[in-house]
Amino acid sequence: MNPTSFEGWLKERMPGVPAEFLPLLLLHGRTQATTAERLTAIGEEAIVRALKRPGRDREAAFALLTGDAFLTYACEASAEDDGDVGEALMGIINRLGSIFP
Repeated sequence: MNPTSFEGWLKERMPGVPAEFLPLLLLHGRTQATTAERLTAIGEEAIVRALKRPGRDREAAFALLTGDAFLTYACEASAEDDGDVGEALMGIINRLGSIFP
């Protein structure tokens, strides 16, 4: 990832991040390194938070959406890196599979 900040990187995404959702993503990712590994970890943490609040809970829904977004961005970051994209994506899948069997 070339941009110097996570916010800058997010603002380059196509399609763009909905304006209402951007602050929520920045809350979790602002101070973190914007690597595929770190984005995966943030996504994983958000999904764990969502699973701790079963039922029709707005906070759980936002946590699930946040987790989904970070995992999607982890895949995008993997595709932008110079390494083997297939290997990187399998790493994400295997990591999540070991946590959420």
